[in-house]
Amino acid sequence: MKTIILAGGYATRLHPITINRPKPLLPVAGKPIIDYILDDCLLPDRPVISTNRRFASQFEAWRAQTGRDLELVIEETTTEQEKLGTVGALNFLIERLEIDDDILVLGGDNLFKFSLSQFIDAYRGNLLIALYDVKDIERVRNRYGVAIVEGAQITDFQEKPRAPRSTLASTACYIYPKGILPLINEFLRRAETGKDAPGYFNAWLLKEKRLRIDPFIFDTRWYDIGDRATYIEANQEYSGRDNWLDEHVVVEGSTVRSSVILSGVSIEESSIIGCVIDRDCHLKGVDLRGCLVGEGTIVKRA
Repeated sequence: MKTIILAGGYATRLHPITINRPKPLLPVAGKPIIDYILDDCLLPDRPVISTNRRFASQFEAWRAQTGRDLELVIEETTTEQEKLGTVGALNFLIERLEIDDDILVLGGDNLFKFSLSQFIDAYRGNLLIALYDVKDIERVRNRYGVAIVEGAQITDFQEKPRAPRSTLASTACYIYPKGILPLINEFLRRAETGKDAPGYFNAWLLKEKRLRIDPFIFDTRWYDIGDRATYIEANQEYSGRDNWLDEHVVVEGSTVRSSVILSGVSIEESSIIGCVIDRDCHLKGVDLRGCLVGEGTIVKRA
């Protein structure tokens, strides 16, 4: 079984924090998101990370710094408009490496607390998808791929539905049997523009190919880090604190709540609530709520 970590997105909802930094290398409680995934010692085979040309140098530097034994595959895209999409990126990688094996596919921006060994042990030769019960229709509406489960199998998929029929969210953790891999090309040829996400592919496999898809439903914590609020929640969970502040942060005469403050930041006479402040910023005499502040920003009240 081959392990593939997809890390080629541009994370536009987290701009400016992710303009010049790939989201999987964002720190959560001081540790890059992707390291939490790779630290699972039961990953099968030597992992492959798929990223884009824009962020290739950052991943190469991170690999050299950490000494990780893995393979990087680079898509020749540099913008959101050029990107291949999740299924397209997976197809590119499969063809590039000539993979003919079952594959474990993980999203490089997803944090989950179940062991991958449990997930792999649940594999019975059918497509297997990890599902998290959000237990709130409003939270899944227009946000997640949703699975409908009857008995011991998945019977339908909705991709970011307006009217969800389930609260079981797909978590970017899949095992695809090698027999499915040749079908990816066929799906991409037939898919409508903008409808090539994994949820659409899974629905197509169910309806057009009549394939069985098995659910792996877990109840431990899961974070799909796609926006400011979720990024802050993940830092709170993994640090056990309301704020996560890098050790090289200076706070003087200020209130800081429910925020993530990265290295080299100084905050003076300010109120910072629900914010993410990138590296080397200087804030003085300001009141910020629900903000993303880009690297090197200086904000002072006149």
